[in-house]
Amino acid sequence: MFESPLLYSLLLVIPYLVIKYGSLWRRSLTPNTKGITNKKSAFYDKSKTSSLEPMPADFQWDSIDPIKSYPFKNAAYKLTMGIKSLDVQDWLLIEPTYLDRIEEKTKIVTNNHPDYPKSKDLPQRTVFLTDECIPAVHEFYDVVVNYMCTKYPMYFTKSEDGEQLYNSITKEFIPSDSSKISGDFSTTRYLLLKLVRTIEEDFIILLKDPTRENEVDGTEYFFKGGVFAFAAGFNPNDRFNKPLSFIHHPIPGYESKLKVSMNRFFDRILPGQFVTRSNFSMQTHSQFYVDDKNKGHNNAIEEIVPLKLEDIDFEKEMHYRSERQVLTKLPKTGAVVFTIRTYLQPLSEVKRQGPEVRERLVGAIKGFPEEIALYKRSIEWGPAVIQYLEKDV
Repeated sequence: MFESPLLYSLLLVIPYLVIKYGSLWRRSLTPNTKGITNKKSAFYDKSKTSSLEPMPADFQWDSIDPIKSYPFKNAAYKLTMGIKSLDVQDWLLIEPTYLDRIEEKTKIVTNNHPDYPKSKDLPQRTVFLTDECIPAVHEFYDVVVNYMCTKYPMYFTKSEDGEQLYNSITKEFIPSDSSKISGDFSTTRYLLLKLVRTIEEDFIILLKDPTRENEVDGTEYFFKGGVFAFAAGFNPNDRFNKPLSFIHHPIPGYESKLKVSMNRFFDRILPGQFVTRSNFSMQTHSQFYVDDKNKGHNNAIEEIVPLKLEDIDFEKEMHYRSERQVLTKLPKTGAVVFTIRTYLQPLSEVKRQGPEVRERLVGAIKGFPEEIALYKRSIEWGPAVIQYLEKDV
């Protein structure tokens, strides 16, 4: 499937896993097919649907082993959607990176990150909202709050009056549900920023826009709201309020191979259904938000100069990056929500995973066709990375 930030990001992942209270939460996991004509969607695997359960009482967020997001194969690259069903239990994760990633993201969305000049105006590039998306943001906020309270009750508790939710990891209070906040633009944007302080994942909210059906690709889903603070290789604002096909058009082969199936998938996904996919790439720095590096968006291959093995510090400079993407549909607003969890680690850590992982990664890089190698800039980093991985540990 795709391998780009928003591009690939906009791929797949998340449903409705909660409504307002504990009992309603479990009921919401049964897909609401009312009003949905295609009830036998080929993408829906009912056997994967289950109830959300609390984590064990001894769960320690900062001492568990994080997921290893290594979705590469020792094989030729194929452009496919590459999705699979996901259990609701595995949707929003709290891992040892939780607090650091939230702090990193907060600095970005508030324009207070030391790596970027104030003039870059990161909030405009990372926090998004349209008027028509306000109800979906409120619905998604309630879904997240109930999910975190149900799955992580040791860290998320409501105040005695029920007005506030306390996060004992960040040591902060947020509104316990969206009804505490008026539904205007500024207060809904406030909810988006509170979600930044609650979940590590970025999230994109997509809606149909009946007012634009006469435009090119106007019957598709449009990127209408969300937070995309960890975009890699493009400015998310360039894709805001645009249809799916525009969002993905830089991906080589998207128009001819994936456009029809992608739009069909977005139309058919059901509330209560979760699907996931992951991608991977490399970058020569440790930044999470990048709009001017990581991707090769032109056809000038000769402008990309291969890096030399001896010039790279693989412990500090060369980083492996992967996005764990999840997609679902909200039952009330019909919005499709797409969450993106970014894994970023020095390539040296991946190398230490052992020969099987190294061999798969080398095979995957060698398997990129020329247009994908250009798009991912592996023409630049690929030869040196392969040499490094094939050297003795």
